[in-house]
Amino acid sequence: MNIKIIVLGTGDKADALIKEAKISDMPSVQEDWKFDFKKQMKNLKNATGYILVKEDTPHVIEGCMIFQLINKREPYLAFVEIAPHNKGDEKKHDHVAGSLIAYAFKLSLIKGVDEFNGALHFKVAEEKKEDEIKLMRLYSTKYNAYRLGDSNIMAIYDADGEELIRRYLS
Repeated sequence: MNIKIIVLGTGDKADALIKEAKISDMPSVQEDWKFDFKKQMKNLKNATGYILVKEDTPHVIEGCMIFQLINKREPYLAFVEIAPHNKGDEKKHDHVAGSLIAYAFKLSLIKGVDEFNGALHFKVAEEKKEDEIKLMRLYSTKYNAYRLGDSNIMAIYDADGEELIRRYLS
């Protein structure tokens, strides 16, 4: 899928792609990523890995996610992470996480079955509870996700997901 991400140094939009990736294409903790996508891909059933790259630097992964279809019906965003060079005060690109989350929602519209069509779920798990709450707040305000009860499970539904698609994938 062709998308645009923001180059923070110039404010320009850069052409980028979200594409399906093989296990060998996925990043790992040895490359300074928080999640070991290669290891997780091997262990998850009905999971597909996706990487986001700029068209002019296709060998540099800007962000990554694993989308899973639980019981072959329920769309689930198992893992999402932006590249280490896109974090913190000196990050290089913006709209990477939003593009991946919007794409996961789009996949939920395509692959979700019955009541799971257009319903994307994911879990927020951090070592410290306060970090988990802070991250859930970010997902709520920036990506239209809802916290399910007092759990650490979040969901994006219908019009909120469509808004993400308009904002990040158009």
